Amino acid sequence: MAKGIDTRALEKAIECLEGVLNARVVGETAIEEIHVLARPTKSPKLLVRDIETLLKARFGLDVDHKKVSVVTFDLEGETRWFVPRLVLWGLGWRKTPDTVQVEVEVKLGERTYKGVATESASRVRSHAFLVARATLNCLNQVVGDTLFVLHNVSTHHLGDIEVVLTFVDYARPGARRDEDLLVGTALVREDIYEAVARATLDAVNRKLVFHIERFEEEEGGPTASSP
Repeated sequence: MAKGIDTRALEKAIECLEGVLNARVVGETAIEEIHVLARPTKSPKLLVRDIETLLKARFGLDVDHKKVSVVTFDLEGETRWFVPRLVLWGLGWRKTPDTVQVEVEVKLGERTYKGVATESASRVRSHAFLVARATLNCLNQVVGDTLFVLHNVSTHHLGDIEVVLTFVDYARPGARRDEDLLVGTALVREDIYEAVARATLDAVNRKLVFHIERFEEEEGGPTASSP
């Protein structure tokens, strides 16, 4: 008898991708259809590619892109609030015979944050892990608490395309023992370590809205305009 698939687990994983509002997976022993409702922050083609990569990396499932349908939905009101997004601002290395250190800078609005991660040269697990840890160091400075913890980093090839996936544990305020797993993706263009940093930002950017009030108070309030 064929083993069934856990459609709810697949849906929850897809809903961790940036911009996804809701996901529905149809099928009992294999995926027949995937329906996604998303914000128009990313093209449907790129979002479908992210879903393919996620399901392959995390669940070992090969899904034909033709089975994935994406509907974009723009949440508009009379006033649209512009939420600042994290931007990768710099990435550098310092190496000695004994240690490897990476420095990452991210920018949020007019503020710049620097994160550092250091490891013994003889014990360093992966330079990609160091980059992700340094990036999360920046992000925890942004929110003023250790809410983001690295879970894993992996790279995958889809034909001639190389993709980085970053998995981040997010400890929700008020429920520190109940962690959500966030997933970020980025294409490797020229530098794989920049892709790791961008994938890490991609994982947490959607959670920024929950902490934006603190940022707005420091900056003097949000900016609004009529569409």
